[in-house]
Amino acid sequence: MTSTVYSCVIFFGLLLQPLHGGDALADPESEARPEGLPLAFRHIGNYQLNSKFRVERGEGTPVVISPLYYQVFTDGIDLRLYYSVSGEDHFTTYQIYRSDGIGVTRKSGEIDLIAGVQALNTSGEMIRQISITRNSFTMVKIPPRSHRVIITRAFAMSNVDALTDKP
Repeated sequence: MTSTVYSCVIFFGLLLQPLHGGDALADPESEARPEGLPLAFRHIGNYQLNSKFRVERGEGTPVVISPLYYQVFTDGIDLRLYYSVSGEDHFTTYQIYRSDGIGVTRKSGEIDLIAGVQALNTSGEMIRQISITRNSFTMVKIPPRSHRVIITRAFAMSNVDALTDKP
């Protein structure tokens, strides 16, 4: 019973309070809302692509990346990841399947639970899983019939120190 109440409090907390950066509607200095974004969506944060790795046969290979910036919004049920490619705005919608936090491993091996959400997208025969916290997000892409996984890391724009961290 207590865990159910706790999960509901966190879920509604995410609906009412963004993880990072304040409410885009209430803050006139924040980045503009993407065109067509429903008013129910709240701003979580702005992130910058930091690294991308292809994991194949147990070995990670860095992938060459171009600067890419993301805006993340949620209505508590779905999560939208906005980005611009060649001057055109795009977004991918993920369905939130876990909003009670993200497990993070300490150097000692213990696992801590930090505020965040996990979401899934299965469009285009590609499985995409994303874990978002106020400081960063990690996206794992699994192509169909592939022995390869692609891992993307991005850090919150306001967290300049995190941009120098090694993944």
